[in-house]
Amino acid sequence: PEQLPWLPSPKSAAMARCASASLAFATLPILASAFVQRALPTGAAASPIARSPRAVSPRSVAAEANTAVVAGGGPAGLATALILAQRGFDVTVLEKRAEPNPYEPQRAYLYLVDGRGQRFTDAAGLTEELASPATSVSSLNYTVTRCLPDGQREESVPPILEPSDRPSYWIPRARFLALLNSALPPTVTTRFGAELRELHQTPDGGVEVVASCSDGSELRLTPSLLVGADGLQSLVRQRCGEWSGAAAEYTPVVLPSPSSGLRYQMIKMPPDLRLDPKNASVTAQPRKAYSMRPATDAPLGPTRLGLLPVADPTFPRTANVILPPEHPVWALGSAEEVLGWLRATFPHLPVDDVVSADEAAAFAAGGPGGLPPPPPS
Repeated sequence: PEQLPWLPSPKSAAMARCASASLAFATLPILASAFVQRALPTGAAASPIARSPRAVSPRSVAAEANTAVVAGGGPAGLATALILAQRGFDVTVLEKRAEPNPYEPQRAYLYLVDGRGQRFTDAAGLTEELASPATSVSSLNYTVTRCLPDGQREESVPPILEPSDRPSYWIPRARFLALLNSALPPTVTTRFGAELRELHQTPDGGVEVVASCSDGSELRLTPSLLVGADGLQSLVRQRCGEWSGAAAEYTPVVLPSPSSGLRYQMIKMPPDLRLDPKNASVTAQPRKAYSMRPATDAPLGPTRLGLLPVADPTFPRTANVILPPEHPVWALGSAEEVLGWLRATFPHLPVDDVVSADEAAAFAAGGPGGLPPPPPS
């Protein structure tokens, strides 16, 4: 902490036990390290312990030393858990998903792990596996193909916006979660199907964590440190603001961006989707990116489909649809309406071969996600 003067000091020992870490995972090693050191008693940082956080009754609320609960098992939560374990904590991760690394259609996006993110993978010993051609696609080794409505295809090398001495890596979210999960030591326990429900302050100034489990049971933990990696609507951040009496300090700082407020949705396509309705041998290559350009007379206006590169040739390709919130595409109410829009907008794409009726129905029923204002990182 003494090397990080930009980090605000907790207002009390109690607040030092509770941190909200909904930041880019690139910054988590620094943030977690600072909060860990402030939460530990003198000399405890070098004293790893052998027991895990235990479930307690409502009357048993004394916090156990060197135990941590991380709310949220996404990339930020798993990265934090790994760093805490390296610093001598026994960690319990609460994750509402029922299983690790699932393929989630509306979270099937890819991360570009740049130099900032690699500060973490370096510290965790994961960069070599991250950089493996079997795991990711290097930013120095892929192209973008523009598929035009007249059937022409133009391939180009994307520009390097920020020159660096090391490449960035494209990796699907599910594959990145698997990479992080594989690195967790035995001192980290992930409770799948456990959803954070409430937090209570204890008489000694600590915190009791209450989670509901998929089997109907309730889990209560009293860690010495709680980290919230529980998303934009973080309950941990909310309680931090309430208990500190300074809610403004726990309100996320955001920056203006043209992307803020845009809606996005994904359409799953085969790994080797056809690119030419007349020639079945012309298919997408997994390690290449594609931009499907619209017909000039597209009925709902100009829209594009974007496909990012993937390392695994069996991994489904996801076409990103990103449009303003009022765009008529979001009002399409049936599979046939979605397929009709795709056929008319992308006549150069064999829509009926690459988008199933079930996938079109899921698009119509699912509803888009929203791009939030970006925080500083």
